[in-house]
Amino acid sequence: MTRAGRLRLRPGPLRAAAGLAAVFIVARVVYRVLFDGASGSGPLLLPLPAFRLPPPFGWVTLLGPVTLDGLADAVLSALPIAAVILAFGVLNAAVDVSRGFAALARRRPLRGVARALAVAWSTLPSLGDAVRTVSTAQRLRGERRGPRMLVPVLERTLERAAAVANGLELRGFGGVHVAADPPAPPVTVRDAAIGFGAAPVAEVPQFAPPAGTLAVVTGATGAGKSTLLRALAGLTDHADGGWTAGVVEIAGHDRRRMPPRDSSRLVGVVLQDPREGFCGERVRDEIGLAMQMRGVPHPLVAARVDEIATQLGIGHLLDRPVHALSAGEATLVAIAAAVVEDPLLLLADEPLADLDADARARIVGALDALAHHGGVCVVVAEHRAAAFAEAADEWWTIDGGVLMPRGAEERRATGPLPAGALTADPLPADALPADALPVRARPAGAAPQGDTRRAAEGRPAGAPSPTPAAPALAVDELRVTHGDTVAVQSASLSLAAGEVAALIGPNGAGKSSLLLALALPRRDAAVIGRAVLVPDASDDLFTRDTVAAECARADRLAERAGAGDGIRSAERFAAFLGLDPAALHERLRRHPRDLSLGERRCLAMALQLARMPHALLIDEPTRGLDPAAREQVRVALQRTADAGTAVLVATHDAPFAAALGARVIPMDAGIAPAPLPAASATPPAPSATPPGPSAPSATPPASSATRPAASTTSPGSFCRENVHLSGDSTRGTGVSAPNFRQSDRPHPRHPARWATVALVMANLVALASFTWPFIAVALPSQANTAVPWVALAAAPIAVIVAVTALDGAVRSAHTLAYLGVLTAIGTAVRIASTGVGGVEAVFVLLVLAGRAFGPRFGMLLGALTVALSSTVFGGFGPWTPFQMFACAWVGAGAGLLPRRVRGWAEIVLLCGYGAAASYVFGLLLNLWFWPFAVGADTAISYAPGAPLGQNLGSFLLYSLVTSTAGWDTLRAITTVVGVALIGRPVLAALRRAKPVRVPSDRPAPTPLRVADAPPD
Repeated sequence: MTRAGRLRLRPGPLRAAAGLAAVFIVARVVYRVLFDGASGSGPLLLPLPAFRLPPPFGWVTLLGPVTLDGLADAVLSALPIAAVILAFGVLNAAVDVSRGFAALARRRPLRGVARALAVAWSTLPSLGDAVRTVSTAQRLRGERRGPRMLVPVLERTLERAAAVANGLELRGFGGVHVAADPPAPPVTVRDAAIGFGAAPVAEVPQFAPPAGTLAVVTGATGAGKSTLLRALAGLTDHADGGWTAGVVEIAGHDRRRMPPRDSSRLVGVVLQDPREGFCGERVRDEIGLAMQMRGVPHPLVAARVDEIATQLGIGHLLDRPVHALSAGEATLVAIAAAVVEDPLLLLADEPLADLDADARARIVGALDALAHHGGVCVVVAEHRAAAFAEAADEWWTIDGGVLMPRGAEERRATGPLPAGALTADPLPADALPADALPVRARPAGAAPQGDTRRAAEGRPAGAPSPTPAAPALAVDELRVTHGDTVAVQSASLSLAAGEVAALIGPNGAGKSSLLLALALPRRDAAVIGRAVLVPDASDDLFTRDTVAAECARADRLAERAGAGDGIRSAERFAAFLGLDPAALHERLRRHPRDLSLGERRCLAMALQLARMPHALLIDEPTRGLDPAAREQVRVALQRTADAGTAVLVATHDAPFAAALGARVIPMDAGIAPAPLPAASATPPAPSATPPGPSAPSATPPASSATRPAASTTSPGSFCRENVHLSGDSTRGTGVSAPNFRQSDRPHPRHPARWATVALVMANLVALASFTWPFIAVALPSQANTAVPWVALAAAPIAVIVAVTALDGAVRSAHTLAYLGVLTAIGTAVRIASTGVGGVEAVFVLLVLAGRAFGPRFGMLLGALTVALSSTVFGGFGPWTPFQMFACAWVGAGAGLLPRRVRGWAEIVLLCGYGAAASYVFGLLLNLWFWPFAVGADTAISYAPGAPLGQNLGSFLLYSLVTSTAGWDTLRAITTVVGVALIGRPVLAALRRAKPVRVPSDRPAPTPLRVADAPPD
């Protein structure tokens, strides 16, 4: 943003401030008229009678004569406070507070808190998408919009929090830089195993690709490719709760004793779905985040970001919001962020997933240039390995849980990759039927490919046969638009009862839009048959905290709609998975998201089938599934079709469609069936098998002069002789930094004593600022005039001291990420409910999060939610510090409640606390503002020097009339109802997400050595 842009006034905060100022003036006039009249010596406007209240409020007079000069005095008395409100509005309009968050995040003492606010700011746009997606999922399930929607939205944002936490950890938040040991290779793995619990997931006899090479790791879905890369990145040992054994070294340092935050300048990581882990608001901020967190001067960060963006060909994206990036653009941005500090090793997990051909070519070109022009050791885990045919130097595969080199003899034995390998997630060869590949469109009237399998299983070929006169699902020339964008141009299809069909096409073809239009048809859409949809994000269908509750809810909805078939959802779920009663009972007690991926997909199908639809639609049924889970889903879909329900899947997974015996419906550019190329229904694959050395090379690759030229879309040359941008780098100097262990870092387990003392003192000062009208009574009369202004000045100072003291509690990337995303949720809820008759739904989140994460987290969450929401709608003012403390106390108090209470007793406890906190919150906010709001010369005005009983009575009457009887009561009701409705599932979600500290020096189980493995 240019300097001129930073100085441009934003109209929103100005309008908000003007509105608040006008409301304040009107309120001052109303108080003057209501309590003791607005009388004077001028013309009489309203001859209202006066009424004196009985004891104990005998000094209070209601109403009275209203004169013109009395009203003018009331207006004039309100102008100073109104001017202050307007001044804050101008300040909010002129200052981009969000950039202040980013600036504070670069340096202590507020680095953690400011970074959490920056994460929250970048999360806000994605919340709207999450709400829309979850709302659609609940409509698909037949639910109405309501408070329960917060559960899947929260689950979604907590998943984002985990991704953000990994991103912050990998880019060095809170870390101590460890330099490379110059003679050591970028990565060395020898006689190693990686696992979770007692069993190893993958074993690595030898893996040490040299600098300047690109190594590709292949293997079936679930073979352990991502596990290998996460172990090399350090996430397995230090974030995922897993373990590694054997030799796993990064630049000469033991990976188990070096957390990712310490190796951030040695290792760059691009995880799957990088958009979920973005922490910045714009591309420029995201790429430079690692350098910003280290405190590198802004001009140097900007120069390096411009340089790397130019080299990767993404300079035009620098000022674009990260949430507006396409999948390919997001991957390139993630690569830029990973290499901005010139690492020795770059790990890329499935960088080509869900990309079209052009985007794949750009990614391959970028990684090729980084390896062979930049000298980086690049390790890629990828299904679509053929795309790296001209770029890779080493080929590895994980087979049977063991990483081994893929030699020339093996490639000759396996033969060419099947057509469609670039867009398919291959099943193991022994899991595919003989007629599975290639998948091509079936001519009209031909028998489905599944007939061979049905005959082998003893069922008649073609059974159940389609009935042309009565299709289960049919539509003709359907058109779907999203605003001005045409998603589906012309779609015509017809499915018979029991038929299985597959929509197959490239990204953006319109497959998901077509399925949604069939499941939720518009009134003008001539859709025949009733269909239900299991969306790609099928977990959005879940709103309960147990599988049993989900199944019971689905059955109730089906009975209410008169669509039940007598088969309970739990029975259908058990049938899909082949569970016996004991296994079903065990799963019914679990949280739905604690099931495996395949079981969750089958549960979603069982829930949707409770309404006896004519057709089941499922979007990307195999995304993220391992072979066993894919087989679970295949069996469930096959049984659904056998029961007479038509099945339509949208997928990139051609082998899976073949395994289902599905009739293929090609789709492209919104047209289904799409016209096929004359030669073949499936485009030819690239080079049959990627060429590569027969074994991993121990020497650097040939010079670039002898290698094939990089892709025409590749960036410019990368140079490792970049000038380091800060004085703390020791790379290339021959000086090795100490090998810090997690327990050695200067982050104490508990906050320092000074921080605790400062926090206590800040809260005491804040309490005194709230209660200054009563404290002033005990002071000498000559000091009374200064007390309110001292209170106004002390409150923001107390906030700064308290937040600074709590900043030490943000010691880990996970705490920071969860604090950031929950602050974003609280901000959205607070803004949505502000001004709606006292409905403060944000208290529900503060109470539940404080209960789950503890008092310090609850205090921070309350304070930061107010700070961010005030930033968003321009509501900063002299009241903001008081609101921050009041909400902070609400969150902290929930964390101090008895910990042993669980179950419904815990919900009752939280409901009672929420109601009490709602009234106390209102009283506190009223107390400090009461003298300013009412002003002087009314029956309930604050009277300096008056008896404590009189001032207390006046305050209680003011609070009763203006807040307690209305706003506070509605706030309490909202909190109680919210906690009662969603308390249990939200607490379960928060507790499941709560990070567990993993000791870095924990001993790992002894792995099963490859040489000692028993023969098959």
